[in-house]
Amino acid sequence: MAVAIFMAACNSNPTQNTALDTKRSDEDSTFNICYSSIVKKDTVLLNAHMSGDSVTGSLGYKLYEKDQNNGSILGKMYGDTLRGMYTFMSEGKESVREVAFIKKDSLLVEGYGALEEKNGKTVFKDPQQLKFDGIVLAKAPCK
Repeated sequence: MAVAIFMAACNSNPTQNTALDTKRSDEDSTFNICYSSIVKKDTVLLNAHMSGDSVTGSLGYKLYEKDQNNGSILGKMYGDTLRGMYTFMSEGKESVREVAFIKKDSLLVEGYGALEEKNGKTVFKDPQQLKFDGIVLAKAPCK
């Protein structure tokens, strides 16, 4: 099943939200979330399924004059912070990079920090030192 999710995420168009927004109340612990950032020629989309504190879905970056990355995210919510592993294809090669987003009201703000390679993955050296001043994604309707 993980392979199917990964393949679907890799083949998805980063300019479309494809999940259905199913959260009906604040008590729902299983629902879909969709966030997007479209600024000039840059687009970032996150379509994910929340189940308790677990997050699975697709994440795509289409940044002007840079390689487009589409892949899957597998993560967990730690309070208001989403941390996960982003598996994506870039330049014909599969890569895995740790990502983090903090929830601020109806926004998700990407976090950045020093990175290092561990076991073939790019991870944060010290997640406690992340700065959340990166790309800002707004809650978007799931389609």
